[in-house]
Amino acid sequence: DLAKSDRVDIFYSHDPYDIARLFAPPTEVYGRGVVIVRNPIRRAVATYKRLQIKRPDLVGDMTLEQFATSHLLQDNFLTRTLSRNKDAPLTEADVNLAKEVLKRKFVVGLYDHFGDSVRRFEAFFGWKISESVNSCQSKAVQQELDLGYNDFDTIPYDQAYAAIAEKNRADLELFKFAEFLYKYQDRALFGNAVDSLITME
Repeated sequence: DLAKSDRVDIFYSHDPYDIARLFAPPTEVYGRGVVIVRNPIRRAVATYKRLQIKRPDLVGDMTLEQFATSHLLQDNFLTRTLSRNKDAPLTEADVNLAKEVLKRKFVVGLYDHFGDSVRRFEAFFGWKISESVNSCQSKAVQQELDLGYNDFDTIPYDQAYAAIAEKNRADLELFKFAEFLYKYQDRALFGNAVDSLITME
């Protein structure tokens, strides 16, 4: 039984329900999920830029706006994942279910606060990180943030953004809720007060 194994401390998956089945009865082992949530517009732009670099055969000469309306950009990825509604039109009930799962099952981090989110996870699980490991971790986080497709200074924020937002309205609502949870959990779980959040203009 992998969940009971001493060889594994962390499971990673894009599908939390795939992980949850490892802890289903009669397994008497419990886990807690952590997630880093990203603004869905920034997530879409990063996906577009990453595909330009990694898979130019897919995007070709597509503009960001064309990409946003194409099949290459899945709509409302996080809402669909948490509500388990993969294909059908999303409803208010799906969005509410996704919020409830996020609230009850996850310690929430935000991509725009990547380093702080990782430190929260460490504090929650009581992980003791040595100075050398912390240094390597900080470098790894910075390398992720410095990747070319995470640079937004050269992206036009006009019709393309409107198209992405229209396609991801449920995820935008869920992201706002994730920001609330991030702030709330900072007080409830870690005893800190967060006065402001960095959100996308």
